[in-house]
Amino acid sequence: MTTQRPAPRRRRLSAEDRRRRILQAAMAVFAQRGYHAASMAEIAADAGIAASVIYDHFPSKADLHVALLEGQAAELLQSTQAAVAAAPAGLAPRVRAGADAFFAFVERHPYAWRMLFRDPPGEPSVAACHDRIHQQATDAIVAFLKSHAPSAHGRPEGDRAIEMFAQMLKMAQHGLAVWWYEHRDTPRDELVDRLLDFCWTGLQRHLPPPTDTAPR
Repeated sequence: MTTQRPAPRRRRLSAEDRRRRILQAAMAVFAQRGYHAASMAEIAADAGIAASVIYDHFPSKADLHVALLEGQAAELLQSTQAAVAAAPAGLAPRVRAGADAFFAFVERHPYAWRMLFRDPPGEPSVAACHDRIHQQATDAIVAFLKSHAPSAHGRPEGDRAIEMFAQMLKMAQHGLAVWWYEHRDTPRDELVDRLLDFCWTGLQRHLPPPTDTAPR
C-alpha cells in the first residue's frame, strides 16, 4: 500500500514581494493600455494576486501610478548621475556619459519610459507628480551645467542661458526617446551621437572652459 504525500505548501509571499509584483504588473498594464483604460483587477490578474490585495498597498489607482512614476524617475536620476560621476572630468565626456545613461535606461525599461515621457493623464495627483519629476530633471541638469560653467553662473543672463540649455537638452532627450520607440533598430550609440551633434555647439560656445573639446 502506498501513501500519498501531501502536496508541498506554497510559500506565502512577503509584503515586499507582493508590492514588487504589483508594481511590475502595473508598469506593463499602464504602459500598454494607458492610465484610464487600465484597471486594478487587470493589474492584480497579471500580478497573480487577489484584487483586494492591491488595496492593502495602494489605496487607489492614482496612488499606484504615482508610486511607479516616482520609483522609475528616482532610478533614472540615480543611474544618470552615477554615470556622470564616473566619467572623466570635463563637460564633454560627462555630457556624453549622461546621455548614454539616459538612453540605456530607456533601453532597459521599455515600459517605464512611456509612463515618464508621454503626456500625463488628467488625474490631478498624477499630473502633479509628472510636473515634479520633470522639474527635478531640469533642476538636476541645471546644477550639472552650472558646475561646469562657473563663469556663467551668478549673472542673470548666464543663469538664464543655463536654464534654457537645460530645458532644451531635457526635451531633446525625451523627444528622441519617443522617436526611438518607433525605430527600435537604431543603435543607442547613434542616438547619443545625434543628440550631441544637435546640442554641443551651443553648450561649447556658451558654457565650458575654452580647453573643452567636442564629445567624441
